[in-house]
Amino acid sequence: MPIKKMMLCGAKEEDGVPLQQPSANLDLQFHDISLSIRPWKFRQPKKTILHGINGRFKAGELTAIMGPSGAGKSSLLNVISGFRSRGVTGTLLVNGHPRNERIFQKMSCFIAQEDALQPMLTVTETMMVAASLKLPSHVTPQEKQTTVSEILASLGLTKAKDTQTTKLSGGQQKRLSIALELINNPPVFFLDEPTSGLDNVAAKQCLSVLKMLASQGRTIVCTIHQPSALLLSFFDSMYVVAQGICIYQGSTRALIPFLKSVGIHCPTHYNPSDYILEMSEDKSIVQAMSENIMNGHHSWTNNGIEEVSEMSTKDILLPEVEVPSIQADANSESGSSEPCITDGLSMLGYRKFQRKRFGVASSGWMQFCILLKRMILQIFRNRIALRLQLIHHVFCGFFIGCIFFNQANDGSKMFNHMKFCIGVVLFHGYTWIMVPVLCFPYEVKLLRREHFNKWYSLVPYYSAMTVSKIPTQVFFSMIFITMVYFMSGLPMDLTRFASFAIVGILVSIASEGLGLAIASAADVTTGSVAAPAIIAPFLGLAVYGFDFANQISWLMNAIMKMSFLRCGVVALVLVVFGFDRKHLNCDEIYCHYKDPQVILRMLDIQNVSLLSPIIALFGLLVLFRTICFIGLRWRLAT
Repeated sequence: MPIKKMMLCGAKEEDGVPLQQPSANLDLQFHDISLSIRPWKFRQPKKTILHGINGRFKAGELTAIMGPSGAGKSSLLNVISGFRSRGVTGTLLVNGHPRNERIFQKMSCFIAQEDALQPMLTVTETMMVAASLKLPSHVTPQEKQTTVSEILASLGLTKAKDTQTTKLSGGQQKRLSIALELINNPPVFFLDEPTSGLDNVAAKQCLSVLKMLASQGRTIVCTIHQPSALLLSFFDSMYVVAQGICIYQGSTRALIPFLKSVGIHCPTHYNPSDYILEMSEDKSIVQAMSENIMNGHHSWTNNGIEEVSEMSTKDILLPEVEVPSIQADANSESGSSEPCITDGLSMLGYRKFQRKRFGVASSGWMQFCILLKRMILQIFRNRIALRLQLIHHVFCGFFIGCIFFNQANDGSKMFNHMKFCIGVVLFHGYTWIMVPVLCFPYEVKLLRREHFNKWYSLVPYYSAMTVSKIPTQVFFSMIFITMVYFMSGLPMDLTRFASFAIVGILVSIASEGLGLAIASAADVTTGSVAAPAIIAPFLGLAVYGFDFANQISWLMNAIMKMSFLRCGVVALVLVVFGFDRKHLNCDEIYCHYKDPQVILRMLDIQNVSLLSPIIALFGLLVLFRTICFIGLRWRLAT
């Protein structure tokens, strides 16, 4: 069957290349789909968003899910794509067969309304990372580069290939989001509001790309709020929901005859999509339209009504699929200010290499290496953040060093020594807990999109994220530690200095782990409130009872060991006054705390080994990072 060519931006027909279908054409069906959510308030009944709707999205068609605000169109897209599974009942089918969710997610991709793209990377670098993750390891870098170049040329992004993703226009960001998922040629695309925030020209270009992809045999479904008549003409079919039920399903051209069948006549000067949304405000009209379409059991076509419940006999899956090579049209970009999009995106001339499985193509170790390289590159390119952290650590180190300047050897100021140890620990605790609370929620959005689209697994990502942050964290902590250590006048002892640095770095890593645990389950606003509230009890336990340590019960001692700040303070006190330190200087007649052992006995830690609080600190560090991992796993499952 010949596939229709699409020519845009003045491209000539002879410049095009034949389009080919993807390796599998998938028709999606759903029956009696309902979605209920539990409200936040306790004992309130569940709220039903979707009410037993039915429908079918055909391969080779660009389908629009429409409806007024709050009608349930985004919820329907999330359910059909598998992005949401909690509270969902009903049956999902692929080519008439029950859907295997695990396999289907590897054969489809979901592009959210917000274009969550990796910052600090150029378009080409972003595409190459996706190619390295999504293509098999035996594909050579040259072949990956060729594929990336051809996709960018076909989507009109060649001129922006060296531009950072944060500096792209809205239309370019949307096309880049599509280009990233085209690398492994999935047969099904889901897009949430792909034209949101775009002007008419950019929206037209975006839908032109989607129309072209659908003409190659893909199943492309997207939500759209209220398209103009021009944008509506790009869609092959529509699925309209209102009040959680289906009020129309079928061809865009059959919408007006359908309205006539229920006694509604669309004025000639009205956009049909606008008119049906206006009519959806009337409950009686909504009920009449839903009954006519049988809540999605029927589909209106140009030739009449079609039963959705008819099952297809197509093969649901293929044992192997080939990774496509995209033959770019040499003239796909004209000399105009806007790149041309032609039918050069053919997906097309298949290469000799094959993918033996859908989804994540690279091994766990390869994913770790690719993600680690990407994360380190992003960290070192974020020069503003690096400069701010450097200024922060240098200023605070100088400030604290000035406060306790040359006081570390003064035997008459015991409480100043305690304040010094507490101040160093609190600096690391509060500094490193807020950084992930403010930054990590955006990374979670990127993680959800890339993980859902099977770029990589969670374990390699989490391992790479943990390792990538260590170099800068150690570097900045060492700047602060070095300044306060030598300005305070502590002994020039390498072992003491190394122990001092280890304790400070462990406290910073533990604090960051607590911040990551909070940010993995909360947004920026909630996390900014929760982080200080959560760390406050740790601070209270850190400073509790130093003047009556011998009178503290064993139970309270056990509770205090649960505070990573307390462990840090105890470890620093042992570092400052331990290691057989000599008597401190004292110009007064009598100095009770001239002997460091007296201080340790007063704090009831004279028999405590430095290794003990360090092990406890390391255990809490692991606990916080484990909670973060569990929180991410929970977020990815919702």
